[in-house]
Amino acid sequence: MKVEIYNITGLFGLEIQLSWNASLLNYTSHIVKIPVETYPDGVLHSPSFQVVNEVNITGGTYLAVFASLGGSTPSFNGTGTVFEMNFTVLDYGACPLQIEHSALSTRKGQPISHTVEHGLFSNLLYDVAVIDVVPSQYTAFIGDVLNITVTVVNNGTSRPEFFNVTVYYDSVSIETQEMVDLAPSGEETMIFSWNTSDVPPGSYLLSANASIVPEETSTENNGYEDGEVTLTVEPIHDIAVLALAPLKTVAFKGFCFHINVTLKNEGTFFETFNLTLRANTIVINETQVNLFQDEETTVTFTWELEDATEYDPYILNVTANSVSGENDTLDNTLEYSGLKVVHPSDFDADMDVDIFDIVLITYVYGSQKGDGRYENNFDVNCDGEINIFDIVIMVPYYGYEAP
Repeated sequence: MKVEIYNITGLFGLEIQLSWNASLLNYTSHIVKIPVETYPDGVLHSPSFQVVNEVNITGGTYLAVFASLGGSTPSFNGTGTVFEMNFTVLDYGACPLQIEHSALSTRKGQPISHTVEHGLFSNLLYDVAVIDVVPSQYTAFIGDVLNITVTVVNNGTSRPEFFNVTVYYDSVSIETQEMVDLAPSGEETMIFSWNTSDVPPGSYLLSANASIVPEETSTENNGYEDGEVTLTVEPIHDIAVLALAPLKTVAFKGFCFHINVTLKNEGTFFETFNLTLRANTIVINETQVNLFQDEETTVTFTWELEDATEYDPYILNVTANSVSGENDTLDNTLEYSGLKVVHPSDFDADMDVDIFDIVLITYVYGSQKGDGRYENNFDVNCDGEINIFDIVIMVPYYGYEAP
């Protein structure tokens, strides 16, 4: 350290006392830069006289008293170093380098007015850093949960640190955690969890950032970037039956009866599979279906009802055969239990054909598909209209009573 005098005029003598914390700084040596004829960057002219040049090592003080001699010796003007001191640092900490006393004199023994600026020694450091970011894998399928290991250190010298660490993919925050009480020179790993379910396919840069702690000045190491993680769509085989919808809830044996089955390929491969429709255990129909990825289609089955027994309970079941590699098969099957197989023209399914059935069809007579009054159950010939042809078909059955 140096003690310097700036922009002085008429300096002929000086008295300066410096103090420091001896438990933190141990005096090792010093040099007085007087006179300028010997030390060009010093102060005072030759000849000069040393009055006091005394170091108190245990007390942490130094007193320098010097003056120029002779009537012809010029005064010192300008800027120069009075002395330099060397210390050994004993510990981490901070202490003032205090000018306890200073007196500057002219040739005539008059004081020179001046201001004093004290010094400060500090080897305290406040610095946290992220030094590593490592994902559990660098390639993954969307929906995977990746662990991200972040290593942080306290490069500081004097106190435990409390700070937040946030992990990002590109600029999107994944998770924030608090690091508590990380000791000086301490190092810790933190585990973050990244659920990639809502992340589009692509490559993403992982990074972590530690929040700035009080009095931290070196912040360029608070952030750390890792390599790219690539997310892709996992290959999936998955067929789903979305809907099973008979167009009529009352079926007449020997007349038209259609069932719509809606399917979707929820996987990522083109699939070919068989679709089977059953009534109870009876196979009604079977067909082969081809679906591209994400394609949805509706298959219409026809059941002739020739082998059905009137007024017996029937449950419709449709099953898409599982494809190779398919794990989710719970949605490959659907059932429908609201079907009634009845005698022709028994619209109300009360085991006879009477005036009540006539009234029911009369109410929707003249309607067609798309009208508010139209009902599939009364469209006996399935032509999309309820008209005289449906009436004619049902008339021969009027007066029927089940045995």
